[in-house]
Amino acid sequence: MYNYIKGDSDATSFALYPSDVLLYYDYSLVPQSSCRSYFEQLADADFTVFSSDLSYKRTALFDNARSCLGITTTNLTKDNIIVLGNMCCSVDGSYIENSDPSILETLKNCPDLTTSQASAAQSLLLSGETPYGATSTWDQQTLQDLGMLPLYMTSTFYAKFDKKTKRKFLKYFLKVLKSNGVSRQKRRTMKKQIRKSNRKNSKRSIESECTSGTITHVAISKETFPFDYDDVTQFNCCLSAATVKGNLEELTEKVDDEEFLAIILFKLHEAYPDTTIPEDQVQMLGPASRVATASHISKWRITEVDTLYALMDSSDGDWDTSLAKAVISNYLSNAGNALGSAELNTIGGANLCALDVDVLKNISAQSLKEANALDVSTCTTEKKEELFTIAIQAFTTTTRSTTVPLTTYQLTAAYLGGSTSAYIQSLVNSNVSMDVPTFTTLNESIVTDLTVSNVQGLLGSNVADLKSYENQTVVKAWTRSRLQSDLDTMSLGLTGGRATTSTTTPNPTTATTVSSSASSSASPTSSVATTSSSPTSSVATTPSQQPHQ
Repeated sequence: MYNYIKGDSDATSFALYPSDVLLYYDYSLVPQSSCRSYFEQLADADFTVFSSDLSYKRTALFDNARSCLGITTTNLTKDNIIVLGNMCCSVDGSYIENSDPSILETLKNCPDLTTSQASAAQSLLLSGETPYGATSTWDQQTLQDLGMLPLYMTSTFYAKFDKKTKRKFLKYFLKVLKSNGVSRQKRRTMKKQIRKSNRKNSKRSIESECTSGTITHVAISKETFPFDYDDVTQFNCCLSAATVKGNLEELTEKVDDEEFLAIILFKLHEAYPDTTIPEDQVQMLGPASRVATASHISKWRITEVDTLYALMDSSDGDWDTSLAKAVISNYLSNAGNALGSAELNTIGGANLCALDVDVLKNISAQSLKEANALDVSTCTTEKKEELFTIAIQAFTTTTRSTTVPLTTYQLTAAYLGGSTSAYIQSLVNSNVSMDVPTFTTLNESIVTDLTVSNVQGLLGSNVADLKSYENQTVVKAWTRSRLQSDLDTMSLGLTGGRATTSTTTPNPTTATTVSSSASSSASPTSSVATTSSSPTSSVATTPSQQPHQ
């Protein structure tokens, strides 16, 4: 959006534009006298919109903000925090720990916190020098008033609360987390820290019989289950295979700890010792499927696409590559099953990359055409090339034109990482205005063969973004492959190109002078300085003979 408005006459009036657009604003256009106003306008921006390639922009913005506001230490004042707003979600932990406690109110609204930031926030809270008071005064209301911060706290923090308080809070907080779409992985981490705080002052149980209460359907139905089973040994002793068989869906819905999930999976297989796990049970494995081994998977019945869909649910966590392959191969081993559009949408790009090239070759052009665009960035070059070949068959319309229709380009864009040099060249004159993130997915060897003119034609209106991505691997490789003088013609400030000219200077220790007789008989325009006959000898030409670069 910023690329479209930056040339407008009022582009320097940053108050006219949405805060997210201001993330890309050319800070050099902001007068020093009004820089505070600029950062106040930026305060509500979503700083997570920057991709990893552009993360340096967050650092640059904070550096400019420090300069503008006169911040010289890691101690942010209350006023600094108000002006910075959401930028506080990007600061290093040292700033959080040393700043005015009001920074905690901003951190509550951050989409995520790093380990360093969470640790600093916890240290600030434990200091007792915040509006939340000394730890001895904390109660359930304190936990609720902290917003989303408890999601990131460790067992050291939770040890300040008694078990009854934590149980009540967990009942409330789990509903909040689900309504906010917080990932299962984050919920798992938090619950693990709470359980750790429960058993901090007691030794792990070594008993071989259940003393914490047999796990029944009633126990499982409680909202905070398995809160009262903070000991993995007791969970194992109190849970029977029959209970798992009859309550699998409820168990995998509430249990997140990997040790506990492993016990559930073990007891499920124990319930079916001589047969494969029925399809309806496999569909309810949820996160327990992620702790399986290849041996487990070989005993699962996976014949329906609904079962494959349930197993591929990304909310249950990522699959190990080899295990994803095992699950999909299990499904494909059944007669009549293939990688159709429904299967492709279910599997997704990352898991599709786990399959062998020979398997990918069986995907029909029609199936790929009817499927959603797949992110195949994790595939090997060979696999990307195979998928691109299929994509071309799926989306190319018969035409005599040497240019590629915009719709065809848009449909094949997801698979361009495996494209040929000829196809990329056909896009140069097709007015597709490829965005730079797509450009960076292209095969590096193809990109480095592109001339400056090629890249300008390929990127079109997006060519200015190359400067923002100049440190990205593919872009950097391309700039190194071009003459700096050619890069300069783009007026983007790109550097790192090859020198325009190069001159080879003879080694002074081996250079000799041509004899006067030979020199006098030679044509003035062809005189040379010779060197010894060493294999590494060089010839230095006169200025009139310098090679053109």
